[in-house]
Amino acid sequence: MVIFSKMNFVVIVALFLGIILNILPFSDNINSIKPPILLLILIYWSLAFPNQINLTYAFVSGLIMDVLLIMPLGYNALCYTITIFLILLYYPQIRLQSSLNKMLSLLLILIPFFLMSTIGNNFLKINYNLFDVLTSIFISVIIWPTLFSMLRFIRQKYIS
Repeated sequence: MVIFSKMNFVVIVALFLGIILNILPFSDNINSIKPPILLLILIYWSLAFPNQINLTYAFVSGLIMDVLLIMPLGYNALCYTITIFLILLYYPQIRLQSSLNKMLSLLLILIPFFLMSTIGNNFLKINYNLFDVLTSIFISVIIWPTLFSMLRFIRQKYIS
């Protein structure tokens, strides 16, 4: 039971840092192509602990982001929950892949997330640039190996 509570503590701290990184203010140019760091952290933890880090973490994190970003309640929660559902659905295949294939899998998993975000932005009449959306997807895929290595180091040092 000690490992379970230690794991939850480390995951919640990592998610808190992801929330802080997501809400940091940048210039408009950088803000429009900023990758969803919190979602990437959620993806890592759901791959590492699929039975413990589940849709509840994704939904609550999304609700927190909705409140902090003053978005309609449930906008990010729905996007995060569906993305983590896809990760949990395909995690056995993703975990066994090489680093390059994990990046490709992440690209395929992030496309529905950004598609849902784009449809939501259209529905809410929020201006966006399709090039910025595609740039954000590719930045997310490019930073994935570094983020994956950092979070794996944290998991091995503080949980195991």
